[in-house]
Amino acid sequence: MKYRIEDGKYTTLGPQELWAFYRGLSGLYRRAGSSGSPKLVRANGPRSKDVTIVYDAEHEIEMVLPDRTKGLSFASSVEKLAKTPIISGHVWLLPKGTMLPEGLIFNVKDKDHPLLNVSRKMSVSEFTEKLLVLSGKMVAANISVEKGTGKLVQNAALQDQKSKRY
Repeated sequence: MKYRIEDGKYTTLGPQELWAFYRGLSGLYRRAGSSGSPKLVRANGPRSKDVTIVYDAEHEIEMVLPDRTKGLSFASSVEKLAKTPIISGHVWLLPKGTMLPEGLIFNVKDKDHPLLNVSRKMSVSEFTEKLLVLSGKMVAANISVEKGTGKLVQNAALQDQKSKRY
């Protein structure tokens, strides 16, 4: 299957299509969290900047709506992450072949910058649970992006811990 991204338009990739689209990569990268966790979920839930959240009066809860133009930022390479030096932090990898939890998709306008979002209306708590599941599937890339410079830094302490285990 071949995918084409048209200028100015988004392509939505579900769990079955994601790795066919990104077949040449080892995975998708995200800069967030700490050395111990990718922290896809903040303590107070998802940011309204990242996803569309509305109040459902009938069920009296906040719901996340599908929005092709929003999502949690990922990147196709660590170099792409380094191009935004204002944001720093540890780099995490969603390994190639990882299945997304049901109800999650990626919106892609720029192949280098996919956005994780929902494929259907769901409660904020359900979305949060799905993000926690996905967080558990991510692995530390042992690289950080230095704030202000965008410099990629190998995390020597993490490398030392790994070598002691083997």
